[in-house]
Amino acid sequence: MNAVPRAQGLAAAQPAGTAAPPILDVRDVHKVFGGIRALNGLSIAIADGEIHCVLGPNGAGKSTFFKTLMGTDRPTSGTIHYRGSDITRLPAFRRARLGLSVKFQNIRAFSDLTVYQNLFVPLRRHHGVGEIPGRVAALLARIGLSGTETRLVKELSHGQQQWLAIAMAMASDPTVLLLDEPTAGMSVEETDKSAAIIRDLNAHGVTIVVIEHDMTFIRALAARTSVLHYGKLFAQGSFDEIAADADVRRIYLGSL
Repeated sequence: MNAVPRAQGLAAAQPAGTAAPPILDVRDVHKVFGGIRALNGLSIAIADGEIHCVLGPNGAGKSTFFKTLMGTDRPTSGTIHYRGSDITRLPAFRRARLGLSVKFQNIRAFSDLTVYQNLFVPLRRHHGVGEIPGRVAALLARIGLSGTETRLVKELSHGQQQWLAIAMAMASDPTVLLLDEPTAGMSVEETDKSAAIIRDLNAHGVTIVVIEHDMTFIRALAARTSVLHYGKLFAQGSFDEIAADADVRRIYLGSL
């Protein structure tokens, strides 16, 4: 088990045997809200081209971790590097231009607009009008929603709306996609399809970081997994290693 003692820093967070520098390198990041330490010396390195799952009990710092990656929250101290460049103080829109994109847990789509219209908005920021129909069709094919262009978002199932949100996040052609609980509220079949979608995106070169609580889903991704606890990296390894670790089971109260 590649358990990570709390006293260890970045070296413990590096992927074993990884020669290339990580695409995202979080170093000793602290985030304090008033007297609350949401992140407390967090160090994680995300390898270029991997799927990386992030687990942790409520209050572990997972959402704050994502917000510091995207730039909506700035660390109190510590650094974040993207492809070797320090982006710690860059605003969110600059990070998006570099290649980071996020799908938040809450679906941020316009329910009274069509699927096409919801994709048109993010695509128009990056592509000419003439390119958009083809790009919409390609994105919908990737998430299994071909032929839904004219449907209103509110007519889609919950799972379909989640997949549309992934397509919207992919509209900027990101190199890194952050997914916050992408299977929340899904059926078993929808969860299985979500895992297939994410594996396909990764196979096409997108580095993916996932916050999730669904253990079956994480097992299906077969990804390197980091466990956060009290704002620190608590353990890291394969899913099987994480699931077998007694200390991880303890902080999850047996939920694994």
